[in-house]
Amino acid sequence: MGLAVLWGLPGLASAMALGEGFDLAALTAYGIDTKISDYLRRAPRFREGVQVVGLRVNGNPVGLVDARFDQQGQLCFTPGLLEKAGLVKPSGIIREGITPDQACHDFLGTFAATVLRLHPGRDEVSLVVPTQSLREPQWEAGDSSQGGAAALFNYDVLGFDTRSRGGPSRFASAYTEAGFNLGDWIVRSRQFYVSDNGESRTEHLHAYAQRDIAALQSTFQVGQLSSNNPLFGGIQLSGFQLSPDGQSRTLAGSNDVVVEGLAQSQSRIEVRQSGVMIHSTLVPEGPFRLTGLSLFNGTSDLEVSVIDRWGAKRSFVVPAASFGGVAPVTPGYYFSMGKVRETSIDGAQSPVVAMGSGTWGVGREASMGFGLLSTDDYHAAGGNLSSVFFQRVAVGARHTLSRDDRHGVSGSRSTLSLSSPLHANSDLSLSATSQTRGYREVLDAGQSSRVDDLDSHFKNQYTAGFSWVDPALGGFSLGYTRSSQFDGRSVEHVFASWTKSFGATTVALVADSQVGGARPVHDTALAGRRRDMSQDNGVSVRLQLSVPLGGGRRVTTYASRRGDKLNTGAGLSEWVNDYVNYEVGVERDLRGREQSVRGQVNVMPRYTRVGLGISRDPLSTSYSGQLQGGVVAHEHGLTFSPYTVQDTFGIVSVGDIGSAKVDTPQGPVWTDFRGQAVIAGLPAYTPSRIEVQTRSLPKRIDLKNGTKVLSAGRGSFNTVDFDVVKVRRVLLQAHDQQGRPLPQGASVFGKDNGFLTSVAGEGMIFLSNVNELQSLQVSLPDSSTCLLHLNSEVEPDDDKLYETTSAVCHVR
Repeated sequence: MGLAVLWGLPGLASAMALGEGFDLAALTAYGIDTKISDYLRRAPRFREGVQVVGLRVNGNPVGLVDARFDQQGQLCFTPGLLEKAGLVKPSGIIREGITPDQACHDFLGTFAATVLRLHPGRDEVSLVVPTQSLREPQWEAGDSSQGGAAALFNYDVLGFDTRSRGGPSRFASAYTEAGFNLGDWIVRSRQFYVSDNGESRTEHLHAYAQRDIAALQSTFQVGQLSSNNPLFGGIQLSGFQLSPDGQSRTLAGSNDVVVEGLAQSQSRIEVRQSGVMIHSTLVPEGPFRLTGLSLFNGTSDLEVSVIDRWGAKRSFVVPAASFGGVAPVTPGYYFSMGKVRETSIDGAQSPVVAMGSGTWGVGREASMGFGLLSTDDYHAAGGNLSSVFFQRVAVGARHTLSRDDRHGVSGSRSTLSLSSPLHANSDLSLSATSQTRGYREVLDAGQSSRVDDLDSHFKNQYTAGFSWVDPALGGFSLGYTRSSQFDGRSVEHVFASWTKSFGATTVALVADSQVGGARPVHDTALAGRRRDMSQDNGVSVRLQLSVPLGGGRRVTTYASRRGDKLNTGAGLSEWVNDYVNYEVGVERDLRGREQSVRGQVNVMPRYTRVGLGISRDPLSTSYSGQLQGGVVAHEHGLTFSPYTVQDTFGIVSVGDIGSAKVDTPQGPVWTDFRGQAVIAGLPAYTPSRIEVQTRSLPKRIDLKNGTKVLSAGRGSFNTVDFDVVKVRRVLLQAHDQQGRPLPQGASVFGKDNGFLTSVAGEGMIFLSNVNELQSLQVSLPDSSTCLLHLNSEVEPDDDKLYETTSAVCHVR
């Protein structure tokens, strides 16, 4: 703000525009230190001192932090910053502080591969750090909360209902999760239900118990689970496994794996890994971007399906090699053993499998691992190596050998990945995976060895990703995937985008192309509406212009082309408040001369999330809905949450005050009629900030402390209580028995003759805290006294800062 004022001074901006520097005489005339010219002449940077900024570590938002900057705008790695970021505190110190908490530690010198990006324009600091710099979890019970007991139920229900000339079409799905936390044990059961035009199926994902073992600094799981071994992940087992704690944290949704695509209409997105659904959601027409996915492992591909409101389905694959860099392998030992849950197509018994691997650090910037897997008829061995070169280029390699004794075939698979920030605002990632014809997975070993089965395996997979942000040219993003099979068929998928802001107006150009692969599925109920599905295997281009109207409203216009279809449309969206946002739009098919309208409203009535939509064209009408949230059962009853409840969670209470807004790591929540709300997720062994928004409290409510910091152990159930002080303030207009205002300056005494205040002008008496029925004694200037009796029979209004009333002072 201060810099903007300086630019407004006469002569300063014009002097800079001429490239002549600042007019030092003008600066002196305005009483400004001439040294400021050196500061403003350079590129934008943070001001010296402590600033509140948003912090991101390896792409993951950590939250707000007090960051200290020096005179050159460079970041100081203080102990508080390192603690918030979950980073190791180096012993070397660049600059001493007044106190140890203000010292600047030599983090960049100790971990030279670190990439530091400062964004003063949006008050954000981004760090990309090597895994060796990440602080190990604090396992000691004294450092983190432990224990507690509570049960939970999460739900995510969505549905489509389409009415057309060809008949009705209905789809519904429900993802549910039930479980409880007890004594640091996590017990969960996850299942998925789907009903598609009357055909129903249920998928049981997992049912397991989990607990951290402090002595081993590892996580133990037993039950129906998915192996998370970095070399042989993705196998569905009934058994047990042991893995380093950091691996379960990475796969639980804190990774930065991104799935991008383009939806031609409101669509349902399904993401599967190892054949199991891990995510399903509705997205509006246009580009979509999914992040924070809960991966089973870092070695299995993601299968993404985009299903539009007519039932047309388009699928693409996100190879695991493309997210190897953002789902890093945690050093430690992995062991899994159990019975494979899937049976083969030959009806053979599911095999018992055992696998183990270890990953070790090699030097400061490299790690390597080795592992073995074995069943009665199948054996595999593999190794991985990752390192950082030139302090910027991260390279990972993995090689696996397999032997199928039942069919007498052997093979190998190799993966190489590379990622590097090319510049402060650009990133590049590449990967290649190749396997021989005889390479088999565990599930393949129980199947027949027909030639067609072998030919359908992929031979090579290639991925490339590039992003670049330039202040003048905008942001560019490119993702490319190519997969070829042994039968000669191949699939290519390209997603590219360009975005540029002109003030508050945004222009975007998005292209999505897929060539090859299977044809999408039709919905036969739309007989007269069946499209040429070859359009779904081609290039889709969308040009979009978004203009703000103020007050949270925005108009978006676009033109899109897919195959021989050319559509234009416009939409109006508005973010009304924290609870409601909506969008309405119209679209026209320029070739078919058909017009459609749509509407969507998203509501978060504090304790759940609801989305409702409708779209209509000349041949059909479609309705959609989605309901999401969670419920926690604890010793004080049931409390509802608009967010999915995680492994580590808790309850926050603000006295008995309802509708109080509380900021939590998952997002804002509001207390119910009992004054309680769910803290849906707490990062394990990491300090979390819980803060009450005091402006949401009734005006006569005060808090002793509105902020608390909590470090929770994994699997614990936590309660956070904020002490509430109810204050009753009264502005009293006092008169004597003749109706005259009490004289100014008269002293007012309360219980036990304690002095409270003095009478202001016009007989006004302000009492800052009236806790009970009481009589006041007023000492008058003539040495006489009179008594005031407060009328407190009326229940005070919590939303009023103070009450106003009148009283007559009776002379004693």
